[in-house]
Amino acid sequence: MGNKAHKKMWEEEMVDLFNEYKPIPGCPEPPEGHSVPEVLKVPWLFQFWDISHKFLSVMNNTLIATPQNSNSPGSSFAVFPNTCLDPKKNPIFMGVGNCAVSCRKSGDGQPQLQVMEKDIEMLYKAPEEFKNFTFYSMSGGRPETCSFESAEFPGWFISTSSEPNKPIGLSQRGGPENILFYFEKKK
Repeated sequence: MGNKAHKKMWEEEMVDLFNEYKPIPGCPEPPEGHSVPEVLKVPWLFQFWDISHKFLSVMNNTLIATPQNSNSPGSSFAVFPNTCLDPKKNPIFMGVGNCAVSCRKSGDGQPQLQVMEKDIEMLYKAPEEFKNFTFYSMSGGRPETCSFESAEFPGWFISTSSEPNKPIGLSQRGGPENILFYFEKKK
């Protein structure tokens, strides 16, 4: 019998993430106009794929879901906690490269995902809620899956189409879109 490494469930990963980035007790708030001293912290990196085995990727500043057997591997998403919102909801910022995943209303009033040039580390360090860049992460019914609900638009989740190579969007529970994702933390 070999020692098989325990794969953490999503809730365990989030507890660890929030514990690592918990504010240091007893530290005074910096004076107005001064930043928090730099601490060598790096975001946690994850790969995500939907229950149909399509990886979340970024191509030409658009989030898409590509088949696992595709020549383009899934993107590694950087994740920081949003410590300005209720930690019980596991609020996180997600980004790829120098871009952050955000939510906004389209011209017809429908919530939609957008990739914006924004450093998620700066979002993490700023003392603001940034709900448009925040997703409440939770186990998606099974401990090995997770889902991401928009903090800006409650009830709307990051979702993929059943068709490959389609843009990733936002949808509500119960529709034909996939809102459950498997994950792997990258070292």
